Amino acid sequence: MGKRRASGRAIFTSAVLLILVAAAAWTLKARGQKQEEPVTAEAEVPEPVRQPEAEKPPQPEEPKEPPADESEEERAAREREAFAADYTSKPLLDTTPIKCLTMQVGTTAAEVRFNWMSPDGQAGKVVWNNTATQESRTVDAACEPSATMREYYVNKAEVADLEPGVTYTYRVGNDSGGWSPEYEYQIPQTEGNNFTFLFVSDAQIGQSEKEAMEVTVDTWDKVVTRLTTYVPEALFMIHGGDQVAEFGNAEQYDGFLNHLGLYGIPLAPVPGNHDIATEEGAEEKGVPTGPYFYEHFNVPNRSEHYGMSKFDKDGDYWFVRKNTLFVVLNSSTQQFINEHEEEVDRFIAANPEVTWRVLIQHYPAYSGVEHNREKINEGITNSMIRMGEIFDFDLILAGHDHVYSRSAFVARSGDVYSDYDYASGSTAVNPEGVMFVTAGTASGCMYGLPALADPLVVVGENEVPTAVKIDVSDTEMHITAYEVDSWTVFDEYTIRKEAGNS
Repeated sequence: MGKRRASGRAIFTSAVLLILVAAAAWTLKARGQKQEEPVTAEAEVPEPVRQPEAEKPPQPEEPKEPPADESEEERAAREREAFAADYTSKPLLDTTPIKCLTMQVGTTAAEVRFNWMSPDGQAGKVVWNNTATQESRTVDAACEPSATMREYYVNKAEVADLEPGVTYTYRVGNDSGGWSPEYEYQIPQTEGNNFTFLFVSDAQIGQSEKEAMEVTVDTWDKVVTRLTTYVPEALFMIHGGDQVAEFGNAEQYDGFLNHLGLYGIPLAPVPGNHDIATEEGAEEKGVPTGPYFYEHFNVPNRSEHYGMSKFDKDGDYWFVRKNTLFVVLNSSTQQFINEHEEEVDRFIAANPEVTWRVLIQHYPAYSGVEHNREKINEGITNSMIRMGEIFDFDLILAGHDHVYSRSAFVARSGDVYSDYDYASGSTAVNPEGVMFVTAGTASGCMYGLPALADPLVVVGENEVPTAVKIDVSDTEMHITAYEVDSWTVFDEYTIRKEAGNS
């Protein structure tokens, strides 16, 4: 009896040991398979590696509705406190060999244009991804040696057939010269012909009269961040000229361009007097003359004949958004200002069906700064008001002053139409003549001294960065000027077109 029990225990123990050995072998095999899996999976991950949606760093918060009992002073203080940049969402361009990446407006909203500098002489590419369908396409760039940046090459490319509401990602470069970080872009969805655009001017990075360059760069970054966060519906941003203080300064161009906000909204740049090389300026700065504006931007429909500076290839250009034609002029041209009119006539003839026409150039026809007013080129003033009425422009935008101003409606003769209410917040219905709006500085680099004079009806500068938001529909163009750091409305006005007027 005892022997049978002992035999049974031995059989049982052997069985248990066999089971344990088998289990251990299976576990080791499974562990070996798991160790191999990450190697295979990692090798299959496409470049660039994208973060999972859940792991993305936080994005800047959108503006919130203020408390019901908040005073205006409390609101302004809260906005100033929130006036800060957010670098957590993506790396900046200076983490790569690529320099001076810019995204510009295309002829229509379905196109964007890119410009960048690469240390490699082989043509670069734009790698463009649709995040909804995971479809990817590669667009080749045109490439040529830079005339303004030693050992670098200028790349220009266009991406078309884009759809509103779709989130795209893009990066530029090539394997031999390096790649930019990957950035996101989405065309805002709008109804009918409604759309919004932003207008700023005179970031003038490097202007040392008031403050150190790094302070100006930081303020400009805060302005770009706030505008793109608070006005996500904006289709593009116009910068009215003087992007930098010195056309030959690469550090200043980097200070103007290297901001996350600008990698998500197309820019419509305007040539300013600080952006265009002159013999005197080049000698004074110790840099060569050259096509600085052209090599940093890639604008659509650029004229090869009008608006050309002596050393640059920065002719007048145009683009259309919805029902509005935008015409950009180089007012630092070597040509007589009235010669622009021949090209503007062609631009308008190519776009006969638009409802609104907007003209943009750097120098104001009417200055809100007394010492600038004394220097105004009468040819520019006369040409602007002549084109305004001959070509039926609704609005003419300018910069240069570092002071915000808005004019009355001006006739071709230069006389003011006095039958409209010009107070801030008012509306003009089917107005005659053209209105002039000049942006203040968007970076706080320096401020002009405001001085009211006809035909200006609003002039001001509270020594804070300013920006203009313009909302367009079939019947209205609503202009709102903001003090950006406190998001306070400084001025607003509405132009309305009723049936039978266009």
